[in-house]
Amino acid sequence: MQPSLWSLGFLICMALTGIQPAFANSGLLNSTTSSASNLPLDGTNSSTTHIVKISTLALSTNSSKGFTVTISSGNITKIGQETPIAYNVTTLPSGTNAPSGADFSVTSGNNYTFATNEVGSQSRDLYIFYTPAKMQDPGVYNANIIVSIADNP
Repeated sequence: MQPSLWSLGFLICMALTGIQPAFANSGLLNSTTSSASNLPLDGTNSSTTHIVKISTLALSTNSSKGFTVTISSGNITKIGQETPIAYNVTTLPSGTNAPSGADFSVTSGNNYTFATNEVGSQSRDLYIFYTPAKMQDPGVYNANIIVSIADNP
């Protein structure tokens, strides 16, 4: 006795719909430091390079291919755009020593990327590197740093 085509087709359909694809999820939590809103701009006629930890990032994914984090850099500016201050960014594993100037390999205005190749989570500290002008205009300065995370394809 042969099974009817209808019942065989129904079993294949059930087998295919019973398997749900697993979608990868990446996550990002940002914990900004108090230093991020109080960056030193130096005094009159002095100019010092500063490396400041501005955030701790909790990064995670359930993708077996890992994730890529992209972080913007650019200028710290004030209203009116007087004397912008270029800044670079980098990350290091949380709890490690602060980076040196040589660790900031991506020039200001370009995106910094950090990638993994496995499932899991990491805690990384986000640092900025900048040097104000010797005669930096006084006032309130702002910058927006965009941090994004995406699962690797």
